[in-house]
Formats: sequence, structure tokens, C-alpha cells
Amino acid sequence: MPSDSGKTSDLSRITFSLDAFDERVLTLMAKKRKQSRSETVRNIIHNWIEGNSNTLNSNYDIDLNDITREIEITDYNQVIQSTIQKIVEYSELFNEIEFDMFAEQLKISKKILRDIIFDHKNKLEKLGVKLRIRGKLIVKE
Repeated sequence: MPSDSGKTSDLSRITFSLDAFDERVLTLMAKKRKQSRSETVRNIIHNWIEGNSNTLNSNYDIDLNDITREIEITDYNQVIQSTIQKIVEYSELFNEIEFDMFAEQLKISKKILRDIIFDHKNKLEKLGVKLRIRGKLIVKE
């Protein structure tokens, strides 16, 4: 799905020129959809990419599944890193907290919270936070 127009400041910019015909068509499309011309161009490009995965693969050796996986891994790592920072900040507020409530407060799944506590234990400890799971509680040591 194309990017939300609210995220446009985070997106990279590309400048290009249009002839009078293409510009007129683009302007009419944008007006009809009540969106900016740049959002219209983003939608056109996104829809073309999604509809032409075979062309991208055969002509450019681009596999959309690989790109999707790379982005998911990057996004997942960003979620992990930002959540670790939140855990450090929140850890000042409790000695023990219910596991489910903490996952909800962090806006992550219980699985991700469990992964962070187990897989990123050393990083948390370097940041001064030692956490243990005791039943349905997360206990700060």
C-alpha cells in the first residue's frame, strides 16, 4: 500500500520534469482523488511496482520478496532498539511489573518483549537494567 501522506517528510525526494500532457493528466488525477500531485505520483509508482514484480525480476533482477524481508528486518531491529531504550527509562518506575501490562505499555507483543529480555539481556545489563521473568511478573534486580 502506498505511503500515507502524513509520512511525506520522512520519504526521500526525487525531482523530475513532466511535459505539458503528462502534467495535465497528473494534475487531473490528483484533483479527482483530492490529493497532492506528489502523492499521486507515489501511488502510480507503488501500484506499478506491485503489478510488475515479474518484469522487475526478469529485467532488473529485483526480487520484491527479498526487499520486503530486508525492510521487515530493519523495521524489527528499529523496534527492538527503541523498545530497549523505553525499557531502560521505564525500569526506573518499577521493581516488578506484570508481563502483559508491560508489553501493552511498550506497545509490543509479548513475544517481542520476551525476545528482548532473553536475547538482549547483555545490552540491557550494560544500560544498568537487569530483568528476570518470575511467573507472570518481570522483576528488576
